[in-house]
Amino acid sequence: MTDQALIDQIKNGDETAFEGLFREYFKVLTVFAKKFLNDLDLAQDIVQEVFVKFYENRETLQIHTSLKSLLYQSVRNRCLDHIRSQQTRTAHHEQILYQNAGSDIDSTDLIEQTELEEKIYAAIADLPEQCQLIFKMSRLDGMKNQEIADALNISKRTVETQISNALKRLRKDIFLYLKVLILIALKNIS
Repeated sequence: MTDQALIDQIKNGDETAFEGLFREYFKVLTVFAKKFLNDLDLAQDIVQEVFVKFYENRETLQIHTSLKSLLYQSVRNRCLDHIRSQQTRTAHHEQILYQNAGSDIDSTDLIEQTELEEKIYAAIADLPEQCQLIFKMSRLDGMKNQEIADALNISKRTVETQISNALKRLRKDIFLYLKVLILIALKNIS
């Protein structure tokens, strides 16, 4: 069966065709991802995410190379995104430790600061995919709105709207967490 015939079947909702594709490529793509990540569980998770995304977008899927190339490229890109995200987190942790090395910060404050940072990253991870990507490009990679728009082939206004939506959602999520921390701190003072 040609790639196009298989894609047509999957586009038409043929779950057997999709399951066959999954069975054929899951193990080999997991091995491929593990080479990037050095973590089998994480590699399996990423390959599953790629297949879920593939299935969710099946109706609008356009393949310009081969189906195999598309799957490998998708897994590679997702692995590189994960690595970049981890490197950014590590850099932020190191920056916090460096900034606080000479101060008299107590370990409780450092723990709370680290927990808040983790909460922020979790809140970012919960954003819709495009919103998350745009927010990371803006705030973590330091790209300007027009650069993001050019890179993603979208309007600058869309970029601005997505960043605004991300900030509103993050404020809401983080505000609830901060309220809990303040209540705990006040309870400990009493």
